[in-house]
Amino acid sequence: MRILLLIYLQLFFSSPLPNQADTLKLLFLGDIMQHKAQLEAAHIKGKSINKPESYDYSSCFSGLKGMFDSVDLRIANMETTFGPLPYTGYPAFCSPSSLLSESMKSGIDIFLTANNHICDKGRKGLEMTMALYDTLKAGYLGIYRSQAEMEEKHPMMIEKKGIKVAMLNYTYGVNGNHIPKPYVVNLLDTVQIKNDLKRAREMSPDFIIACVHWGVEYILTHNTTQEKIEKVLQENGTDIIIGSHPHVAQDYTIYQTENGDIRYITFYSLGNAISNMTAPNTRTGLAATILLYKDISGNKRILTPECRTIFTSRPGESGKNFTIIPGKEYQNKNVKTLK
Repeated sequence: MRILLLIYLQLFFSSPLPNQADTLKLLFLGDIMQHKAQLEAAHIKGKSINKPESYDYSSCFSGLKGMFDSVDLRIANMETTFGPLPYTGYPAFCSPSSLLSESMKSGIDIFLTANNHICDKGRKGLEMTMALYDTLKAGYLGIYRSQAEMEEKHPMMIEKKGIKVAMLNYTYGVNGNHIPKPYVVNLLDTVQIKNDLKRAREMSPDFIIACVHWGVEYILTHNTTQEKIEKVLQENGTDIIIGSHPHVAQDYTIYQTENGDIRYITFYSLGNAISNMTAPNTRTGLAATILLYKDISGNKRILTPECRTIFTSRPGESGKNFTIIPGKEYQNKNVKTLK
């Protein structure tokens, strides 16, 4: 009996305990822009301006390595197309493929593509952009080759650490450009949103995140139109909303239940991740880490997000290229209690 007891105790204390709970960390960045000055800074002197390998973006995200290494997945709004030539900045963006490949190499896993500049280069631009994402095996959502493909791939389902997340992506418009058929760019249409979220709920995710291109450029606070869309998203199952487009960081809201649990989070705009914009507040953005918790019993919670400011450093300030510099922790005080 004594020998059996010793064997039992040895097995008990030497075997690893089951993982009681896990937390999935998702880092969101705002707008990755590519203005003319960024193209010029990335260009390698003496090389052809029409070849992607002639552009060096290796330093753009190097300052975020520590932040990237501390999370499980990294998501950003890629606000440019990847073809056809020539490479151009505002108002019709077209960037070398090396921007995308270097973004991936730096650590960005998923790219949001439903934004107002995605149709800047028309049918050919959409075709070449999607072909590049597919060739590089980049995760992306928001644009599709057909309605059938959209319904198959949207929402994007992510499963990591035993936690399932449904992710959706929409834009308010495409700058008046035509969306060539049969291509689909997800627009902020309430009928589509409700249908997409119904499909998302049927996939039984633990959490639903909607990434929305909306709001008014350069305005530091959100507006009533954003609140109306926010309400539709929340009433149809969305837990977290991540906003982009205003090119400045806007306020964000944490909605709590009466017992203090977080029910919803809305970041109305993360601002720019990197750009050459000069308007006030456009060089500063937010890097938001969403924390999603689930234990082995299936209990799940949204934890208080971690949020830091980021800053675009221009050539000559901290290197020869545009670079993102991490800033201080961002303190949010906008907390609402649900009744």
